[in-house]
Amino acid sequence: MAIPRIASYPMPSAQDFPVNKVDWTLDASRSVLLAHDVQQYFLDFYDQTQAPIPTLIRNCKALIDQAHALGIPVYYTAQPGDQTQEHRQLLTDFWGKGLSADPALTKIIDPLQPKSEDTVLTKWRYSAFKKSDFEQQIKQANRDQLVICGVYAHIGCLLTAAEAFMLDIQAFMVGDALADFSREEHDLALKYATGRCAKVMDTQTVINALGQGQRS
Repeated sequence: MAIPRIASYPMPSAQDFPVNKVDWTLDASRSVLLAHDVQQYFLDFYDQTQAPIPTLIRNCKALIDQAHALGIPVYYTAQPGDQTQEHRQLLTDFWGKGLSADPALTKIIDPLQPKSEDTVLTKWRYSAFKKSDFEQQIKQANRDQLVICGVYAHIGCLLTAAEAFMLDIQAFMVGDALADFSREEHDLALKYATGRCAKVMDTQTVINALGQGQRS
């Protein structure tokens, strides 16, 4: 019922990604970045010294640093601890009671700590849009592109991308800045995204694309 311990697996690289169906172009003036569920609790299911976690953290940090440098809004999701049954509802049936209200577990991991100008969304369901004003914040900022990194690729990251698509927000999943329960499930998330709701790109290509408009 709870999240299992997660074995090490190699982070996929750009040559491993499925072919995208869409040719959307990232634009720093249209984008927001989401670091999804990068809380200590979720990372603790991995051996954080082993693949894919060092690459995940390095690439997420590179994306966040680029967003800050270009004035791109940075969002985080974070689940609260000690959620009541009223709040968790059906999540309990699949994942048990969830994380406890221990700051050592609920915090965003130290290398990716939010800055004062960043926004931390309270996360209640797989999609970051559910039970939050995330859509409204994106649209009030006159932005319509969402770059997603974090964990877990085939659960919250993918469902957030799918909902963005349904809200007419272009979603970009950064394939080598995600982690999952296994390489198989990681690949599954990327395959579904490219075929149904998002564009998959690697970290360096995203960084280059976002910076392109600043140089032109």
